[in-house]
Amino acid sequence: MKRIIIFLMGLALGTFFVWYFPAARKTTEVPVTPTSTSAIYDTLAGSQEWLNVSRPLMPADLQGRMILLDFWTYCCINCMHVIPDLQALEHEFGDDLTVIGVHSGKFTNERDRDNIRAAILRYDIEHPVVNDANFSIWDRLGVHAWPTLILINPEGKIERIYTGEGHREELRQDIEGLRTRSAKTLAHGGLPLALERTKVEPSVLRFPGKITFADDRNLLFVSDSNHDRILGFTLEGEVKVAIGKGDRPGRDDGTFEEARFFRPQGVLYHQGHLYVTDTDNHLLRSIDLEAKRVTTIAGTGVQGQDRFVKDTAALKTPLSNPWDVSFDPATNELVIAMAGTHQLWGYHLDKKTVRVIAGNGLESIDDGVYPENSLSQPSGISEHNGRHYFVDSETSSLRVLEGNRITTLIGTGLFDFGLKDGPRETARMQHSIGVFADGSGVYIADTYNHAIRFYDVEKKILSTLDQSHFNEPNDIVKIGNKLYVTDTNNHQIRVIDLTTRIVTTLHLTSLPSLSASLQCEGDACIPTSRSRV
Repeated sequence: MKRIIIFLMGLALGTFFVWYFPAARKTTEVPVTPTSTSAIYDTLAGSQEWLNVSRPLMPADLQGRMILLDFWTYCCINCMHVIPDLQALEHEFGDDLTVIGVHSGKFTNERDRDNIRAAILRYDIEHPVVNDANFSIWDRLGVHAWPTLILINPEGKIERIYTGEGHREELRQDIEGLRTRSAKTLAHGGLPLALERTKVEPSVLRFPGKITFADDRNLLFVSDSNHDRILGFTLEGEVKVAIGKGDRPGRDDGTFEEARFFRPQGVLYHQGHLYVTDTDNHLLRSIDLEAKRVTTIAGTGVQGQDRFVKDTAALKTPLSNPWDVSFDPATNELVIAMAGTHQLWGYHLDKKTVRVIAGNGLESIDDGVYPENSLSQPSGISEHNGRHYFVDSETSSLRVLEGNRITTLIGTGLFDFGLKDGPRETARMQHSIGVFADGSGVYIADTYNHAIRFYDVEKKILSTLDQSHFNEPNDIVKIGNKLYVTDTNNHQIRVIDLTTRIVTTLHLTSLPSLSASLQCEGDACIPTSRSRV
């Protein structure tokens, strides 16, 4: 009861689950005050690691501009929710508004320039981004939480600070008012932009997400997330089917050629159907492989905020970034890893209703039964013998739902991460996203460690299978003595032979339609517009 009271108080205060950096971290500089002028420009221009620009920005590039700073870290689901708001504001205000992303990475892996670049490509970010790896800008401007937005007026002073997500309308009104007051002095255009997306090379897959195996069809299915489609292929890599039009994001139902997705993630095969968590559409989709049709079965197409859902009509209930899905034979439910609300939800296949199964909405790592238990951005789930093993990415943990009880197997807290084998007391992972469970144990895509791990359920020991062939692996499926892994940032499917420990690449043969979403000139391929419809 105490935890529920705290949760309700948090909602009343409008905290929206922003993250606070540990108080133990030392701040070495005095925060900039709202009356400081050139200090803000100097602070931003002090870094040399910039992306989406041809050269580091300098104070002269920033003077006279209306600037919106977005402090983010690319693991953060709340930060992901802000990206569409920024894109809408950039579209509305054009050159009158200069958006700059300040990436202050929570995890060690997120402070690497190349990994930030991959996140920029994945989320179609087109404004300048600075790598604030040592938190110097964060400290200098007195930031305490992800996400934080800071509006800076053309005089170089802080106009307003916004903490958390959900501020689009406030921002729009404040920016419009500031533009009106500053119309005569406002600087426009002229930034040395050089978008990372113009450097993309062609590939059959683009940031592949989750993977599943249809054993009666002998086909693997993968969410080809940034091509907004699902691909089906043989164990030898021959692509047999592409599901989704793939020319641009959308949420249309219909035939395989008509349907559209928006960065789908989770895929589950069950009795002739694929179930897909259409993550950025906030939908659950069903794919009838015989009828060759895609149908929306849950969600409204807008991001939901309700964390107290109980047996409501699925098509009338908004979802929030569903990330993966498993099946519970005991209840005839799909169990959804609802990353956006830090919960597990159930979709009843007969009743066509949804409900919260676990997670009171607090971002933490409490075990027990609902509503006492808490989760932190569950991103991968796999069922075996009635147990749903899931990776809770923000606590870098492996947890299990059995009946109505959550138990943590590996992991201790939001800021406890690393790469270490052993029992729960000492073992560490780093923002794991994918998981597969069978009779032998639990296989884990330890994403930010670029590793494949194994948890022995009987011995309760975590070990490392491979850490030399992957770049942010997302998911795993085991077939025989082989693991098929979505090697997300390498845009590949890798195969681990568990007998020899040899890792190979599964080269996919391309269907003509698979290149439809790219416009290529020479060796460079640029995705066509991903404007939301």
